[in-house]
Amino acid sequence: MINQWLNVRSLLTEEQLQKIYKYEEVEEYRKYHPAQVIEHAISKERWIGIPEPVKQSYRMVGRQTPLQRAYRLEKAWGTTNRIYIKREDTLSNGSFKITSALPQAYYGSVEGKTAVITETGAGQTGVAAALAAKLTGLNCKVYMVRSSYELKKLRVLMMKMYGADVIASPSDQTEAGRVFLARGERNGSIAFATSEVLEEIAQANGSINIAGSLFDFVLTYNTVIGLEVIDQLTSHNIEPDIVIGCVGGGSSFGGFALPLVDYYGERLERVICTESTAIPTLTKGEYGYDYADGEGGGSKLLMYSLGYDFRPPAMHASGLRYHAAAPIVSHFVNQGIIEAQAFDETEAMASAIELARNEGIIASPESSYTINAIKKMCRQYENRNIVALLTGNGQLDLESYGGFL
Repeated sequence: MINQWLNVRSLLTEEQLQKIYKYEEVEEYRKYHPAQVIEHAISKERWIGIPEPVKQSYRMVGRQTPLQRAYRLEKAWGTTNRIYIKREDTLSNGSFKITSALPQAYYGSVEGKTAVITETGAGQTGVAAALAAKLTGLNCKVYMVRSSYELKKLRVLMMKMYGADVIASPSDQTEAGRVFLARGERNGSIAFATSEVLEEIAQANGSINIAGSLFDFVLTYNTVIGLEVIDQLTSHNIEPDIVIGCVGGGSSFGGFALPLVDYYGERLERVICTESTAIPTLTKGEYGYDYADGEGGGSKLLMYSLGYDFRPPAMHASGLRYHAAAPIVSHFVNQGIIEAQAFDETEAMASAIELARNEGIIASPESSYTINAIKKMCRQYENRNIVALLTGNGQLDLESYGGFL
């Protein structure tokens, strides 16, 4: 069991941090998140200890997760590369999201909070928040992007199974939601749902938000993923050559890849983050200061963005429907240490189907872009160790796959 989180802010210089967070208003965060979480967010200490109750919860939900070699996929693709998949799909809630949700809920409960109000796209953050809230004795309300709410009925039921109240966003329950609906913004987006969540928390005493993406503390809590991978690789004397993961807001990729970038450094040949051509934040977005929510509220952060007013199209990989990428992930992309690649949805889903038919693993639609990038690398390279992150389970997304079978 990993005993400490790697603080992602410690990977940057003071000058770099000051530039990225030039307009950051920390007091704004304190309105929505537990005080200890904010202390972790702004800390520059390299390591942050994991409380024993959080470690116990990690064990209960299935950490550490397997690092599995995809022998049959290698054979099917006729490659001499060795493919290792970090399987976050095996966790109780079905995705990596519980890894950051548990500490946020824990610190909220310790500070006497009574409820969680959060946003979700594909539903994975919502499911994780619902489970984390239940395990820490908190009530839970989730604003879910409407296009996903209507498509991913089983994930809605899973949140309700864990005791959450689930609302399709935009909704008529908040002023922000009513404004979006009046504009004809029916499909919704993570940014819209976030706006509704922040409005409600500002009006409700004793509530916190469980952030699922973008913020540094989310990436920091998710470094458990990358640190586990390092332990798993070193225990078998394996040196990774190529590292691959998908990016929506960047929380899974940051937690997975940044510890590897820190540990292996220039020994890594390529570090690749994948996204959809429909939402090309890192491949076609602008690197500059922008807002995290859909209404231009809160602090401006230096990151790749398509613009806070970007309206993402409905798509099967709903977890990628976000206009911006985490500031620290964006920094490493801007520096050329991490490279971004965008793929068409049809191509990506076809690769995920190949994974299912060879390894028996049904990946979340978001991870289909990662699988497609692995396939591309196998065409370009030989005899490399490719280590990739599978962010979640796709068994609740089978209707999304139906049109590609």
